[in-house]
Amino acid sequence: MEGNTLKLASNQVLRIGVFILLAISSITSACNNSTNSNAQTKINDYSSNPPSNYDTPTTTPSNSTQTFKNYVKTSCNSTTYPSICYKTLSPYASKIEGDPMKLCNVSLSLALKAANKASSTISKILKSNNLTKIAKEVVQDCFGDVKDSIGELRDSLDAMGNLDGVDRSFQISNIKTWLSGSITNDQTCSDEFDEMNVDATLRDKIRKIVLDVARKTSNALYFVNHNLY
Repeated sequence: MEGNTLKLASNQVLRIGVFILLAISSITSACNNSTNSNAQTKINDYSSNPPSNYDTPTTTPSNSTQTFKNYVKTSCNSTTYPSICYKTLSPYASKIEGDPMKLCNVSLSLALKAANKASSTISKILKSNNLTKIAKEVVQDCFGDVKDSIGELRDSLDAMGNLDGVDRSFQISNIKTWLSGSITNDQTCSDEFDEMNVDATLRDKIRKIVLDVARKTSNALYFVNHNLY
């Protein structure tokens, strides 16, 4: 009898233990579900309302380009050839960004580009077979002048990249000398056509492109004179 009582008590304790384990398991599961639900809600909230550090960068105001163009316009107004200056530089206003150093560099680069174009055109003319002896001599001399002009423009651009050293003043002086020499070479080319009996169509074609180089170089020299110290 006593053995049966102990057996019944043991079974009762076992059932109570199983009940407790089931209760703990149920509570744990409920807590996990609640945590996952809260986490998912937080993720969803960030998807629709991201924190401030996830915001997209502020774009450049649309009026910035116009501001840069106004800077170019104002700068060009004081040059020797303001209309050529603005027409040439305004497409690069956003690159210049109202920076005097960039203004000088871009002006020089565009003058060099014009000089290279002029050299290419004159080279093609020299290769043609319909030039008189005098015309060929004049064009050949002009070609040499433009080549010298290109060299001086390149030297100027190279010096612009070396203005951080102790010889800054020396470099700036060299730039001014080279640009002045470049303009003189272009002018010499143009003058030679006035001194010799050369076909007017050929003369006007070459003079037009060479004087364009001289004018753009003159504007670049103005910016160097007034922005580099």
